[in-house]
Amino acid sequence: MRRNKKRNRTNKMDPVNYAESGASLVSTALSDLIHTLNSTEEDIEDNKDVLMGRSRQLAMGNALAISALKKFRTNVVGTGLKLKSTIDADILGISEEEAEKLEDKLESLWEYWAETTECDFEGQCNFYQLQSLSMLTKLRDGECFVALPFRRGPGEVFDLKIRILDSALCSSPTGTLKKIVNGIESDEQGVPVAYHFKKSYSSFDFVRISKFGSETGRRNILMLMEKERPGQKRGVPILAPVFEELHQITKVRRAELKNIAVSTIFTGFITSEGGSQHMATKSSLEKIVKEDGKEIKLGAGNIWALPPGQKLEFANPNRQCASLEVFISSVAKNIGACIEIPYEVLMSSFNSSYSASRASLNEAWRTYMLHREWHITEFCKPIYAEFLDYIVDKKIIELPGYRENLLMRRAYQSSEWFGNSAGQIDPLKEVKASVEKVRSGLSTLARESKILTGTDYEKTYKQRKREIKLEGELEKLKKEFRGGEGNVLVASGQKKGE
Repeated sequence: MRRNKKRNRTNKMDPVNYAESGASLVSTALSDLIHTLNSTEEDIEDNKDVLMGRSRQLAMGNALAISALKKFRTNVVGTGLKLKSTIDADILGISEEEAEKLEDKLESLWEYWAETTECDFEGQCNFYQLQSLSMLTKLRDGECFVALPFRRGPGEVFDLKIRILDSALCSSPTGTLKKIVNGIESDEQGVPVAYHFKKSYSSFDFVRISKFGSETGRRNILMLMEKERPGQKRGVPILAPVFEELHQITKVRRAELKNIAVSTIFTGFITSEGGSQHMATKSSLEKIVKEDGKEIKLGAGNIWALPPGQKLEFANPNRQCASLEVFISSVAKNIGACIEIPYEVLMSSFNSSYSASRASLNEAWRTYMLHREWHITEFCKPIYAEFLDYIVDKKIIELPGYRENLLMRRAYQSSEWFGNSAGQIDPLKEVKASVEKVRSGLSTLARESKILTGTDYEKTYKQRKREIKLEGELEKLKKEFRGGEGNVLVASGQKKGE
């Protein structure tokens, strides 16, 4: 640092580098910018509770914050990411036909579990609703903990459950010699091995959940989190960099709502030339507003004369707030830039041209697809792998080589996940563009089906085959009833011509 100061003050002939720009220690513009290097624990872990608490407050009472979080939830997860088993037939040494039959069977078993509330530890949500809850929790709190316990209720078929845990309960117990940071226990190399949770907000009793089972090696708990720095143990809420802007919007909106409420109150004041006199009681006021036995009242076209020295004035609480919308729009653009969602999408305001609106949707969709892939990797695929482990262990299905060979196990667990497609401003243009891309060989029907409708092309193909067969049978029936030679039944039940 001393060398840097010396260079800044004396060696003016050196070429411009960071010492004369971003690392300058004599620049007045950068004098209040802190350059101290802190550890991840100091920057993130020590501030975790404050960040999570403020994020939750904004998520409950700030319209723009709620809009941002729910837009992520709706576009990343939507109605739920659906499974498409993609078994690797080459690794397993089976034919494609055998693989397809096995894929259909695995998908059917998965649907029996995932599409009912039986998969939820609390018995309230199905797998797709749990996806939504986990996504909102991760964005709001910075991370989401997902336990995978076993429990079977009355009338249930499967033991495996999904339990979303409260991130605020993940905390470090006191009086322990282990390396635990914000509830995350790590080994000597800094790798997380267990998580500690309080039983309730007011409890001092803790539960330790190992990341992997000591006997089986199965995953006991998942942690969904976007890491910002190496060695980071807990996540940062997605809106953390713009807390101040969001809070200012809340305060400004509340002030304007109060102003509107006050402006609806009609209040009049009677003033006099004598500054020392004031109305002490209601009877004193009644003396002034009455003259010669007549009471002065407001009315259509009324003209009244006040006693000498008295005049009537009205309060005007109105304020000029024309700049409010400009202020909110400016802040919303900063917030959108921070979370990588264009202003038009964040505010659902598509007032520009088709090209500009489409560009905004495309930009937002890249962000949503990034978070979707993370969600599939962190939540969907690990839980599906645990489900396969469970049904094989319980002998619900036989998968040769699954237990003995780790590579074959992963070949069985291979999967793709489909969700809702991007919004379409002009569906006809989008469909024509997809047709041209397939026709020119730049894309496939499977890919375009996923992009446009979020559906699996193979399932659509099978369904269309059934529909075409039914349509053929329907046309045949129409011909028999309408175009026969004399044996066609008419509405009365008699043959044609009788």
